[in-house]
Amino acid sequence: MPCFIALPKQRAGKYVQFNVRLVETPDTGDITGILTVTDITKKAIRDKIFLMLSSTKYDLVADVDLLAGRYEIVSGGDDNIPEMSGCYSERIRKVVKETLVKGWGEDGYVENMLDPTMMLERLKVQGSYSFIYSLHNAAGEIRTKKMTISAIDLRLGRVCIIRADVTDVLNAERKAKEELERALREAENASKVKSDFLSSMSHDIRTPMNAIVGMTTLALANLDNTDKLEDYLYKISVSSQHLLSLINDILDMSQIEQSKIHLNLQAIRIEELLGNISSIMTTQAESMGLCFNIETGVFRHSRFTGDALRIKQILINLLSNAFKFTLEGGTVTFRIEELGAENGERVRYRFTVQDTGIGISDKLLSRLFEPFNRSEKVSKVEGTGLGLSITKGLVDLMGGTIQVESKQEQGTKFEVELEFDALLEQEQQPRNVHVEVESGDLSGYHFLLVEDNEINSEILGELLQMWGATFTLVCNGLQAVNEFNQSEPETYDAIFMDIQMPVMNGYEATREIRKLAHPDAASIPIFAMTANAFAQDVRNALEAGMNAHISKPVEMDLLYSTVSKYLKKKTDPPQD
Repeated sequence: MPCFIALPKQRAGKYVQFNVRLVETPDTGDITGILTVTDITKKAIRDKIFLMLSSTKYDLVADVDLLAGRYEIVSGGDDNIPEMSGCYSERIRKVVKETLVKGWGEDGYVENMLDPTMMLERLKVQGSYSFIYSLHNAAGEIRTKKMTISAIDLRLGRVCIIRADVTDVLNAERKAKEELERALREAENASKVKSDFLSSMSHDIRTPMNAIVGMTTLALANLDNTDKLEDYLYKISVSSQHLLSLINDILDMSQIEQSKIHLNLQAIRIEELLGNISSIMTTQAESMGLCFNIETGVFRHSRFTGDALRIKQILINLLSNAFKFTLEGGTVTFRIEELGAENGERVRYRFTVQDTGIGISDKLLSRLFEPFNRSEKVSKVEGTGLGLSITKGLVDLMGGTIQVESKQEQGTKFEVELEFDALLEQEQQPRNVHVEVESGDLSGYHFLLVEDNEINSEILGELLQMWGATFTLVCNGLQAVNEFNQSEPETYDAIFMDIQMPVMNGYEATREIRKLAHPDAASIPIFAMTANAFAQDVRNALEAGMNAHISKPVEMDLLYSTVSKYLKKKTDPPQD
């Protein structure tokens, strides 16, 4: 086995291999031992180096004899300095002078880290140490290297120098650090923006809420003054609608950010869509003293499949913004034109909203569609500041595009392009068969009202009684199933079903009613009455077996028109 021996009058010892061979003398039969001593220092050093390299990535490995001042490249190499062995100090001088990146060698850093005396002193304490420096490779590129110096055998003054290229690793670490720092800045900015937004929204929500509370107090104090009472109730109604629009914007933005909005596709006629928007916006424009123009081109395809509610939401958001930021006497133009679609079975429309308003600054224009951003210049304009973010989200959801051009004090132009599946004029879509009931008259009709909230049931009950109807009230879905199942045929003309209730919710109750053997179970109209007002909630209601969805807070006109579509015509009683 190998042994280390110290030799007299030599600065360093040797690793040797002892072999003893026994030889028998032929004449006498004596046994003679022959001792062979082999110098295996180089092999022993190499074995230790390769053992060290088994778990290390490297591009150069050198065996350095510090006592003799010599080096030998064991593995790898250097294109700039091709010598594989030689004087150690000369090699270090060439590295510093010819390849070291300027700035590294000026303070003697690399020379100090590779100085033989310093190396021996450090290795006696640590056994190994590393440092990083940069050099130019043969192609002139700057590469970052990690040099690791490890003791092999300090009795012999032998050390191993392992060099590894860590440029890519450090770049990846630097990039990751920059990404983390950027993410942190964005998170901090987002947190600040949302905090500012919530602070602003607190004011915006409290403003109509304060009006509602204040006007209610005044109304209660003036019950005997009809004129004042009517004025207070009108102002309460206006403030309630404004508060509802604020809440809807916040909820819509939340749904879009979580990708929870689903499109409710149906057949749409473009003329009817524009007529609805015109009727909504024309009165508003007149009340604000604005000139509102609607311009249309020739429509080759007038029917298509889309989500009418969401399309109107996009266009009304843009028109409402134009109205808000256009001074009295200004003009808002709404232009609709059909473009050529690449697919013959599709139809593409361009909707343009152009105003002569105050315009948008370049700074705000670059982040116009970001949520929770509001211009300080228009801070007195009521609203969430989410309208354009919601609009952009809906346009993206439909696979469309939205563009904006604006100059301050000259006006703004929005262009939205949306593409849909075209419908031929002869295609017919299923329609609900119903008999219209005279407006405001539900006399003779009896309803099952399923509602667990006392105030909500009182409001709906008063509306029904105001229209001449009667009702039976139950407080949860299970009671509704039992009450309907035990009733005589044609007792109830329709069911108003809340969704979130104890014991059994509205969806479950509807499914149970539709499965009953009761003669009216399959045909009785069931209306969802719920504060869950998103497209997916409408879809859930229809899938559960309901006929229609009416969102809370209830709009009287919408409630009456929806219910009247499904009611059977009451036969007048015979006259005496």
